Amino acid sequence: MAIEFPDLTRAMSKSLEKAQPKPKMILQFFPNKERYETEVIELDKKFKGARVAKFVNPDAVADGREKLSFDNYVFKLPTMQDLMSLTSKELNKRLFGQNVYTQTTTAAKGAVLVKEIQEEQKDFIETLMEVKAIEAVFDGQITIIGKGENRVIDFDRKAANTVDLGPGSYWDEAGGAPENDIEDFITRISADGSRATHIIGRAATIQVLVKKLKLNDPLAFDGRRVDTGSITFKSMLEVNGSIYKGTYNGLEIWAYDGVYVDEDGNSQTAVPAKKVVVLSADNKNVDVCGYAGDMDIDFPSIGGNTRSSKDSRQFISKVTKGKKSFDVEAIQT
Repeated sequence: MAIEFPDLTRAMSKSLEKAQPKPKMILQFFPNKERYETEVIELDKKFKGARVAKFVNPDAVADGREKLSFDNYVFKLPTMQDLMSLTSKELNKRLFGQNVYTQTTTAAKGAVLVKEIQEEQKDFIETLMEVKAIEAVFDGQITIIGKGENRVIDFDRKAANTVDLGPGSYWDEAGGAPENDIEDFITRISADGSRATHIIGRAATIQVLVKKLKLNDPLAFDGRRVDTGSITFKSMLEVNGSIYKGTYNGLEIWAYDGVYVDEDGNSQTAVPAKKVVVLSADNKNVDVCGYAGDMDIDFPSIGGNTRSSKDSRQFISKVTKGKKSFDVEAIQT
C-alpha cells in the first residue's frame, strides 16, 4: 500500500497541539509565558525591593521623588533547532505495541511516526531550555553557542546575590553552619522584595546540607517524606530526576542533578557541583517565545515539498519530502 505525502501532513496541527514535553524542574520557576511575533524583543526589568514612603507633618507637603520604573533591555532571542529523517526502513518496521492482531495502514503508521517525532523534538528543545534555565538561576547568565551564535545573555544579577561562603565555612567542613547561611539567604531575597521558598542543588550537595542541618538544628529540619500535600512541586524522580528532601525554616529542599545527554551521546550534569540556588516560586521570571520568520508559514501559497505548522508557543514543525526520505524539523525561538 502506498503512502501519500498528504497522509503524513493532514493532521500536523492537531498532533502538534497534543505533543507535550515531559515536565522539567527549574522551568517551573519561569511561570510567566510571553510570545512575540519577532526574534528581537525588548524586556523591561522592573525595580524590585521593599521601598518606603516618607513621614511628614500633616500640614507639610512631601518632597518630590523621581519614579523608578524599569530598565530596558533589547536582545535577539536564541533559536533552537532539530532535524530527524524517516526512511522507508522505519516505515516498514512495526510500531511500538503493534502485533499481528493490530494491523495499521502505512499511511496511519507514517502519521503516528510524525507525531512521535514531534513529541521527541519538543522534549529535546524543552530539555535544552531546562539546561539554560539551570545556567540562568545558578550563574545569572546563559551562554549561546551554536551555528552562527557565540554570545552571552546576562540578566544583570546583583553581585551580592552570589555568595561564596569561603574556606572553613563550607558545609562539608567542620566550620560549616548552613542554618546561619540559610537565614542570610532568606534575608537577601527579602531585601529584593521576594520570599525564599526553595533550595535546590545536586543530590551530593543536598545530602551534605541535610546531614549538617540534622546535626546542627534537628528541631527546625522537617524531613518527613510522606506529607507532600503542602509542597509546591511533587517529587518526579522518574520524570525529571528531582526529589523532595524536606523543609527547613519554611524552605523546601530539593535534590536535582539536571542530567541530560549531549549531542555526542554523553551523559552530562547541568547543576554545578557544591552549589545551591535559593529561589522564590512566586516570582516575575518570564519564559519568552519569539518567532523567526519562516517562508513555509508566512507564504504557504508558494507550495512545494514542505508542510509547516506552529503551535501557541511558536514551536514550528515542518515535514519536507525528499527523494529517499522525509525530514521532520523542529524550530523554537
